[in-house]
Amino acid sequence: MLVQEIRTKFTEYFIKNGHNKVPSSSLIPNNDPSLLFTNAGMNQFKSFFTGKETPPHTRITSIQKCVRAGGKHNDLENVGMTARHHTFFEMLGNFSFGDYFKKEAIRLSWKFLTDELKIPESKLYVTVHHSDDEAFNIWKDDMGLSPDRIFRKGDKDNFWEMGEFGPCGTCSEIFYDHGQKYSTPDFIPSADQDILDDEMRYVEIWNLVFMQFEKTREGKINLPKPCVDTGAGLERLAAVCQEVYWNYDTDGFTPIIAEIEKSSGQKYTNPKYTSNMRIVADHIRSCTMLITDGVIPSNEGRGYVLRRIIRRAVKNMRDLGAPANSFYKLIHVVMESLGKEYKENMQNISLAEKFLELEERKFLETLEMGLKFLDAAIKSDIENGVLKGSVAFKLYDTYGFPLDLTEIILHEKGLSVDSKGFTSSMEERKADSRKSWKGSTGVDDKVFYDLKEKNGSTTFIGYENSLLDGAKLLGIVEIGNTFGLQFDRTPFYGESGGQAGDIGAITASGEVIAEITDTLKPISDLHIHIVEDASKLDIGKTYNLKIDSSLRESSASNHSATHLLQSALTSVLGDHVKQSGSSVSPERLRFDFTHTQAMTKEEIKKVETHVNHMILQSVEIENSVMTKDEAIKSGAIALFGEKYGDRVRVVKMGGLSTELCGGTHVHNTQNIKHFTIISESSLSTGIRRIDAVSGDVAIERLSKRSEILELIESKLTVKNSKTVERLDAIYNELKEKSREIKELKEKIQAGQSKEIFSTPEILNRGIKYISAAVAEGSDLRKMSDLFIDKYPDGIVLLYCTKNDKVSALLRAGKEAKGINCSNLLREGLAFLGGKGGGRPEMAQGSGMAGDLDQFASIIKKGLLAVLE
Repeated sequence: MLVQEIRTKFTEYFIKNGHNKVPSSSLIPNNDPSLLFTNAGMNQFKSFFTGKETPPHTRITSIQKCVRAGGKHNDLENVGMTARHHTFFEMLGNFSFGDYFKKEAIRLSWKFLTDELKIPESKLYVTVHHSDDEAFNIWKDDMGLSPDRIFRKGDKDNFWEMGEFGPCGTCSEIFYDHGQKYSTPDFIPSADQDILDDEMRYVEIWNLVFMQFEKTREGKINLPKPCVDTGAGLERLAAVCQEVYWNYDTDGFTPIIAEIEKSSGQKYTNPKYTSNMRIVADHIRSCTMLITDGVIPSNEGRGYVLRRIIRRAVKNMRDLGAPANSFYKLIHVVMESLGKEYKENMQNISLAEKFLELEERKFLETLEMGLKFLDAAIKSDIENGVLKGSVAFKLYDTYGFPLDLTEIILHEKGLSVDSKGFTSSMEERKADSRKSWKGSTGVDDKVFYDLKEKNGSTTFIGYENSLLDGAKLLGIVEIGNTFGLQFDRTPFYGESGGQAGDIGAITASGEVIAEITDTLKPISDLHIHIVEDASKLDIGKTYNLKIDSSLRESSASNHSATHLLQSALTSVLGDHVKQSGSSVSPERLRFDFTHTQAMTKEEIKKVETHVNHMILQSVEIENSVMTKDEAIKSGAIALFGEKYGDRVRVVKMGGLSTELCGGTHVHNTQNIKHFTIISESSLSTGIRRIDAVSGDVAIERLSKRSEILELIESKLTVKNSKTVERLDAIYNELKEKSREIKELKEKIQAGQSKEIFSTPEILNRGIKYISAAVAEGSDLRKMSDLFIDKYPDGIVLLYCTKNDKVSALLRAGKEAKGINCSNLLREGLAFLGGKGGGRPEMAQGSGMAGDLDQFASIIKKGLLAVLE
C-alpha cells in the first residue's frame, strides 16, 4: 500500500466516522513562541485544548506536516543512522473536543489498523498507563486483546502533559512487531522493562492521548469535557504496510533515493553510501517544505536551523560524488510525493529552487577548504577525543560550517567538540574585531594557496636577523584597500601562534619604497607583507627588508614572558593549568588558561613575583629543532590547539620552561627586565584570562604609578605605609558624612512631603490626588512611598528639574483601581519631548523642562477621563 493510499484511506475512514478534515497548518507555528517548528498534529489545536477558542467541530482529523530539528525536539543527529528518525515527517491525527473519549478512540484506531490497513492483530501490542484500568479493560474486553499483549507503563511513557500547567492525561500506545530478526542483540528485559522496550523490534505506530485532567498550581482536576489527541506517523505506517523495516525503503523515499543514485552514480545498496543517501533524502524533504512554507536560510532562529540542514545535506551529496548544485534538483521528485497533499507548498517550488541553489553554491565555495582544515585539525587539535572550541569557531566563522555540521562530522569519527569553547570564541568575536588576516582582509584562503602553489614557500630568516638585503618580490595580491606582498625570503615574522606580525620598511638604494604595516601568515610557510601602496614595487625585482627592531624586541619580551607565566601559574595553581589561548604584541601580552575559579590577590601576587624571580635568574634561552616525538620526550609542552609539523622548534629556558614554539624570543630571561599583571578575569566557564606587560612597558608603568603615589603622599603630607592609613581615615570620614547627609536629606524630604501632602485634592470616586514640583535632587520614589503610605487610595504626580531636564514620577495606591500610570505619564511627557513608562501602578520618565504646568494639566485631564 503506497503512501498516498494510506493518506487517502485515513482521511476517508475518519470522515466516514463523523470527522471533519482540516488542512495541515504551516511548519511555522502560529502565535506560539514556545515552538521553533510545528512538531505535532495537535499544535494547531492547542487553543482548543486549553479552552481559549471553541473548535469549529467536535471531531477533527488532519494530516500534519512536522519538523523536528533544533530546540527541545531535535532528531537531526539521528537522521540517516536509524530506521525511523526524520527531520520532516507527516503525522496522521484524529481529535475529539468533548465528543468521544477512550472507548471510541481505541476502537477507531484499532479498526483502522486491522480492517483498513489489514495489519494482522498478531503483530500488534498496546500499552496503557499503569493506573488506567478503564483503558486496559477496553482493550481486553471490547477489542478482545489478550492481557499478555497489553502492557502497563509509568508516567514517563504513558502520561502526556502539554506543559507545566494545562490539559494532561494518560495515553495508550500501539506497537508493531517487526519480528525476531530485528531484535536488539542479546536483549533481555530488566525488572522494570518489558518486551516493548526492545525498540529495534517493536515500533510505536500510534499514540492515543486521553486528556481528562487539567494541571493547576493547586493540583490536578478533572476537565469538564475530556478530549482526545492521537498521532500516527505516516512514514512508520508505510513501512509496516509495505513490509519493510527502514522508513527510507518506502515509496515516500525510494523515488528520491533513485534520483540521488542517478545524480551521484552510486548505489543505495552499497553500505558505504546508504546512510549518505538516507540523510540527503530526508533533508531535501524538510528543506523543500520549510522554504515553501516561508522559512528562509539565515544565521538565526528557524533560518539558521534550515541552513544547518541544507549544509549537512550538501556535505553528504559531496561525499556521494554528486556534481555541484545537484541538491536543489531533487525538489521536483519530493513534490511528486508531497505536492498532492500540500498544494500550498507546491505553489512555491521556484522559491525553494532559488534558495537551495544559492545556499548550495555559497557553501560549496568554502566546504572544500573547510573540510581540509577540519582534517588537519583532527590530526593536531584533538585532546581526549575533543576538538578545541576555537577551531570549531574558525570553521564556522571562516568556512561557514555550523557547529552542528562539525559535530556530525566528528561524531562519525567517534569524536566531539568543546561547545563551551565555541560559544566563548563566538562571544569574543562579537566583542572584538578579529585580529587575523581573515577579519581584516575578507580574502579567501584560495588566493594564498594559489600564490604558494605558483611561487613556493617563504623562507623565514627572522629568528636571528632583523635586516635582509636582496629579497625577491614574487607576488602581489589585493587585500581590501591594501596590498599583500610575497617575497622569497623575509625577516618579518608573520602573525601566528598568538604573536603579532612585524612591521617595518621596504627599501631600495637607500630609499624607503613602502612601509610594511603588518605581516600575516594566512597559511603554513607563507608570509604576506601588508602595504598601503604598491605602485613603486615590481614583481621579480629585489628589495631590502628591515623590521622595526624596537617593536620586535618588545614582542619577543612579551612572548618569552608568557612562557614564564605559564610555568608560574602551574607552580602556584597546580598542573591542571593549560594554555587556552594567547595574544602577544609589542604593547602587552594576554594569556588564557584553564582554571575553575578567580585567582585571589595573594595568588596573583605569587605568580607575578615568581615570574620576576625567574627573570632575575638570567637564564639563557635556547632554540632547537627536532621531531615532535623527540621534543615531547625531552619534556617540551605541546600547546593544546597548536598545529605542529614533523619537525618542531623547541624553546628552552633552562629548567624553568620548555615549550614547542615558533615565535620570537629574547636571548636571556634578564632581557625581559620586569613583568607586571594588569588584570585577571573570566573568559568563560573554566577559562581565566591574564593581561600583563613586560620589559620597558612594565617599567614605565611602575614609574608612572610611583609618580602618582608621590603626588598622593605630597597632598596628604604623609609617607609610605602611613599613606594607606590616611586614605582609610579619609574614606571612613567621607562614609560617615555621606550617611549624615543622606539622613538629613530624608528628614528634609519628609518635612517637605508632610507639607505637600497635607491637603490633597479629592477627585471622582474619592480618589486623593497631589501634583507637585519638588526640590532638585529629591528622591521621587521615596517621597511617593510616604504619600501612598498615607493615602492607599491616592494618586501622586511628582516632578523636579535639573538644568534643562525634568524628571517625573506618577504613582497610584493599591486601592486606586483601574489607573494605568504608564500610559498617563507617557502622554504627559510626550508634550515635553520626553519618554516614560513602567507598570500600571507606577511609572517614571524624563523630558525637557518646558511648560510644566501644562504637562501636569495633561496628566490630570487624562486621569479625570479615566475616573469618569
